Amino acid sequence: MSWIAQCGAIVIVFSNVAIAQPESYSHPELRWCTIETEHFAIHYHEGAERSAKVAAKIAEEIYTPITSLYNHDPGKVSIIIKDTDDYSNGGAYFFENKIEIWAPALEFNLRGQHNWLRNVITHEYTHIVTLTAAQKFGAQIPALYLQAFGYEQVRRPDILYGFPNILVSYPIAGINVPFWLAEGVAQYQRPELRYENWDTHRDMILRSLALEKKLFDLDELSNFVSKRSIDFEFTYNSGFALTRFLAERYGEEKLETLCKNFASLTALNVHAVLETTFGKPSTELYREWRTYVERDYQARIASVLQDKVEGKLIETQGYANLYPIFSPDGAKLYYISNLNADFGGHAIIERSLQHEPGKLSHVPTVRELFQLSQSRKNEMICRMCGMQLASNNGDVLQSGVASRLTLTADGKYLFYSRYTGTNFQVQKYNDLFAYDLSKKEEIRLTYQARLETPACAPDGKTFVAVHQKDGTQNLVEGNFDLTAQGDSAKLSLRALTQFKHGEQVQLPIYSPDGKKIIFALGIKNTRKLMSLNLETQKLEQLTDSTLESEGLDERDPALSPDGKYLYFASNRTGIFNIYRKNLETEETQQLTNVIGGAFMPQVNAQGDLVYSLFTADGYKIALIKNAAAIANPNAKYVREQSPVKTVHAINDSSELASQSNFASLEPIASVQTDTSERAKQKQLAAALATYDDTQTPHFEVREYTTTFGNFAILPLLRFDAYARTQGSFLRDMWRAAKFGVAFNSAELLGRLNFFGSIAIAPGSSVAGGSTGLAGLLELERDAFLSFEYTDQSIIPASFLPRLSLDIYHQTRNVQDGAQIKIGIDSATANVFYTLTQFDLSLRFRLPIEHWIFRASQFRLTFSFSPYSSKVGSFFWQPLGQTLPASSDTYFIGRTLTFAWAMDLRAHTVNAEINPIGFYSRLHLDYENSSLQDSLVFSEGAGRLIPQYQNFSFLRLTADLNFHMPLPTFSPKFRHTLTVRSYSALNFTPRETNLFFNNFISGLLGMRGYEFFAIGGDKATFLHFEYRFPLAEHINWQVAQFYFDKIYLSAYFDIGTAWSQGGIPKLSEWRRDVGVELRLEAPSFYLFPTRLFASATYGLDQFTQPLRQGFFTADGSNFVTYGGQWMFHFGVLFEFDFTTDNARRRVAGLVR
Repeated sequence: MSWIAQCGAIVIVFSNVAIAQPESYSHPELRWCTIETEHFAIHYHEGAERSAKVAAKIAEEIYTPITSLYNHDPGKVSIIIKDTDDYSNGGAYFFENKIEIWAPALEFNLRGQHNWLRNVITHEYTHIVTLTAAQKFGAQIPALYLQAFGYEQVRRPDILYGFPNILVSYPIAGINVPFWLAEGVAQYQRPELRYENWDTHRDMILRSLALEKKLFDLDELSNFVSKRSIDFEFTYNSGFALTRFLAERYGEEKLETLCKNFASLTALNVHAVLETTFGKPSTELYREWRTYVERDYQARIASVLQDKVEGKLIETQGYANLYPIFSPDGAKLYYISNLNADFGGHAIIERSLQHEPGKLSHVPTVRELFQLSQSRKNEMICRMCGMQLASNNGDVLQSGVASRLTLTADGKYLFYSRYTGTNFQVQKYNDLFAYDLSKKEEIRLTYQARLETPACAPDGKTFVAVHQKDGTQNLVEGNFDLTAQGDSAKLSLRALTQFKHGEQVQLPIYSPDGKKIIFALGIKNTRKLMSLNLETQKLEQLTDSTLESEGLDERDPALSPDGKYLYFASNRTGIFNIYRKNLETEETQQLTNVIGGAFMPQVNAQGDLVYSLFTADGYKIALIKNAAAIANPNAKYVREQSPVKTVHAINDSSELASQSNFASLEPIASVQTDTSERAKQKQLAAALATYDDTQTPHFEVREYTTTFGNFAILPLLRFDAYARTQGSFLRDMWRAAKFGVAFNSAELLGRLNFFGSIAIAPGSSVAGGSTGLAGLLELERDAFLSFEYTDQSIIPASFLPRLSLDIYHQTRNVQDGAQIKIGIDSATANVFYTLTQFDLSLRFRLPIEHWIFRASQFRLTFSFSPYSSKVGSFFWQPLGQTLPASSDTYFIGRTLTFAWAMDLRAHTVNAEINPIGFYSRLHLDYENSSLQDSLVFSEGAGRLIPQYQNFSFLRLTADLNFHMPLPTFSPKFRHTLTVRSYSALNFTPRETNLFFNNFISGLLGMRGYEFFAIGGDKATFLHFEYRFPLAEHINWQVAQFYFDKIYLSAYFDIGTAWSQGGIPKLSEWRRDVGVELRLEAPSFYLFPTRLFASATYGLDQFTQPLRQGFFTADGSNFVTYGGQWMFHFGVLFEFDFTTDNARRRVAGLVR
């Protein structure tokens, strides 16, 4: 397979972009059905019937309100409903008119209470409507591609052309809507619907950022790069707020204009489009919003600032410190923390309350990593990245846990749930676990039970937990028996509630006598505290009925050790604070008065309150000694009066009118009044806010039939400069130019996907070939066709098997590529090469719940590669006539490959440009190939018959990459040391052929030498690289580019290759040194754009003999390498280069 065929395949990588990350497996083990409505097709599997019927109802109801707002109908949209995992998300595939929805309701510490299906379907459909309206070339053309490939200078006559040293593949995107706007309008929806509203969590996040002067600027909001998990939520939130501001101040109809203005071919970034839409510079528009937001919050928070009650921060490391609980003696604290991870990284922390908090951690040195890994105290070296998962303030007990923690009645075990897989099961569900605090080990209690957030009863024998199915949650009770681990049937689960309409049940706890269960119940936009009497099955509301209103949210119940008080978080003032309710007197007291938000309270016997405090840096752990009612309960936050306040709204509020510094923004005078049609649509949307999804219309259900999404086309222009010079720049450009197209389509469930590309070089015609139509077929071409199939039942679904057939095909024409010499007579002829490769592959995982296998992917591939050449017609002087063209197959490759890739690199914001962790690729190939050795004339056939030499041997390839963090002068910089070990060994008793050599130089290895400089049956090299940032967070938008970060590295390589005998002496190994510059600058708010440029000097100068019968232009039978600078450059989606198929690419370059 050629390098160019590989590069041709990358043009589709980001064409199927989704707004939210979906699961990619088609689940052929499930039976799928379809509900068809006028504007939608709902596809779902058995077990998700309720969610599917409700989704069909919702989709048709919101169709008119959303499409009328933007005056755009995207056509029929497919909605896929999944309940295959305890996972909640939605994805909008706007080039395919497809939406994917997971049935479980989203429960996220940065989002408030909403009706899940109403919210997510409207959100994703708004994406479809607005983003298809913003497409520049239509749904069929996601992007255009420009590509340029340069090559090393050819110095070996036995090589067709050099290996690539320049690789550029750059998309001209068909859409470039900024991140904040795409998510802003999807959350704005139609305000009258109130499926997504400006709830207390939204207000908390924006308020915290505004008051601490940490709002992102416009370019930061617009781009996705260098954002941690919490930063994405900050962008969602600010985008929602900015969209509301624009709609309220400038008129809702401006949202339609804004989205459609991005469809202009000249709209390269948000700045120009905002100015076109609103008639003022984008900086001024953004400043209006930011000034308004900051002044607004300063005015409304003023009284809280005067009487703030937050306590003392005792854990500031990380942005997700959650669910703190005291040990029975009150001396320790247990809580969840993400430590300093950019994404995920949740773990259980145990810390003593007897010492002061430590300082913020630094990046551990290699020495510290080694010392910590030898320690038996924590044993928490992260297997996913090699970094220490440790808190400065305590010990890490167990990683991978994000749920609420409770203690068993005896205080010996922590009880929690974890989202996890099960051996030889395809689904990932929440299951129950216990952690033995004395043995420091985890015990799994259930398998595939779909249980979460358990709590133990006072008797220590039973537990209550939340069970989820088809988007509805219920309480269940079971036996708590550690001897029953691994067999959920022994738990004797019984249902305590019978909710069946999408209700959300959260964080249950037992009353002190074990006769009641207290929990939070979420319905629509309201969450209340409830009590369930286990004897009478009576539900009782604990939330004060006088406070009831839409948006009221009371959550996180906890009881004092004596059972006298119920502690909880409530947004009754517009800010979440901690309250306690005397269960005897019914008196409720406010204990905190915070600026951000207070959640997840716990209290010890001394009355000390610990809770999770939200700040602009995320959730921290705070402690209030001897918590008491706040001194001034009237020091309250002023609630938002209207979506965007004007002078009229301010004057109408006595609380706000007294604030002289309050932001006063009049609506723009030109805002149009609602037309009768617009008013009608608003009334329709408002009516839909009072929905009843307990009743659904009757829908016809049919078996799902294979359905493909849109057929995508991506035109491409490629300059492939491998041919010898044609005498002028313009001729060289025409010779290198290839015009082509890539295309793809995918079955909606992912059962069958296909992708292909073809590029043809019209300037590649040479004399001596065919004429007419046959001559056109002899133009150089690069073609690729791939099919991927997952809808099979032979291999268990738990292996996530994927069958694929990849076909690579290319032709090359070499003018005067053959020299015919018989005696003193000679002639030259053009040669036409045709290279084809078929790869039949099975990709799979091993469904074993162990960190090695969770990080591993396996592939079994059979490759068949027929390579042929045709010598064009030529005039032979002795006969005085033109001899016809002749062709033969000179190579027949047959390879069986087993590949194992293991990726233990950390998921960080710098994972691409500066990875941390371990990554390996191991290949075992069985090669049984035939290479043409000679031509023998057959009298019977009357022609020359090729004779082949067979090569049969094993090849082992190991590519090991260690990326280790180093100490730095500043904790924000991330310096790394990379050590790479690469070896490729042909196990053969005799020397093979250049076709089968393993090369370790060039772009993929030691860049100080040309690709064909260092190779043999056995080859190995070591790579040492020190990388550090030159500039981070550049935050500079230029046209469609967003310049984000630049890293520089210096490296040293040493390697050798040999074919017979032992490993060469160290003095014979080749060495090089070099530097590489990396730039991350994504384009069009959509595509990663990663540029690298390297300069490498070969320290050793040496000669390589040519094969018999080949000589250089000066008559030498050798080529000299080394002692010069080699340069490489690329603009691609990724920085990493694989060597998986390097050997096969080489075979296509050899004469």
